[in-house]
Amino acid sequence: MSRQDRNENEEHFDEPSLEDFLPNEEDKIVKDRQMKHQSLIRKFIAAILVIVLFISLNQVWPRVINFSSIKFLQKSSELSKQDDIKEYKEAVVTIQDQYTKGTGFNISETGLIVTNKHVVDDMHPITVMFPNGEWMAAEIISAETDLDLAFLKIKGEKLPHISLSEPDEWLVQDHIYVIGNPLFHNQIVNEGNILQGSDKNGVLRLSAPIYKGNSGSPVISSESGKVIGVVYAKSMTEDVGYAIPIEQVLEKLPNK
Repeated sequence: MSRQDRNENEEHFDEPSLEDFLPNEEDKIVKDRQMKHQSLIRKFIAAILVIVLFISLNQVWPRVINFSSIKFLQKSSELSKQDDIKEYKEAVVTIQDQYTKGTGFNISETGLIVTNKHVVDDMHPITVMFPNGEWMAAEIISAETDLDLAFLKIKGEKLPHISLSEPDEWLVQDHIYVIGNPLFHNQIVNEGNILQGSDKNGVLRLSAPIYKGNSGSPVISSESGKVIGVVYAKSMTEDVGYAIPIEQVLEKLPNK
């Protein structure tokens, strides 16, 4: 090919200008659509996360901070300043395994725990923890299905304990304390009275606030400082707690 021919061919291939590399209107439209699509995806993901978080909070938050419990937490803080309450609390324990927990209390310096049967049903292994952080393994030595009562044995010496009342040492309207581990809290103290309808051959009816986790809590006479009952439930229709009277506890007490 001659030089003249090459020159003629080169005339048909102009060098690209700067404008050829700049985005045109069509490119901008495509880019805007892509950005809008990505924005919609991000908003959709964010909405899903908000919904999941909302559901989680509605399931967990009421368990951790139950707004109806704020009042009794304030009352517990106030009562816990009393010297007698401080002493009672030392004997109230947490009973737990890796899945559940409940309340119990120690009545012997060598370790005899009173609680409800339903607290320790299917619990394995059973661990008892004192407020001072000391914990030990426990075994069920007696369980009463009819009364929902259980006694656990632990091995210890000079353990904090609380005394059981003698029979017939309580009356309707007597002032009482209840100490337990309700609603994911520990060592919560509340007060109330023994209500009309209580019977040593039936149940103690209590005006003190009772919540999930209070099962196994001791009902303590503010006058004698002794246990007169063991909490096991609350009414579903009225603001009343139920406890096993001390008379029935004493009848089932191992090694009387």
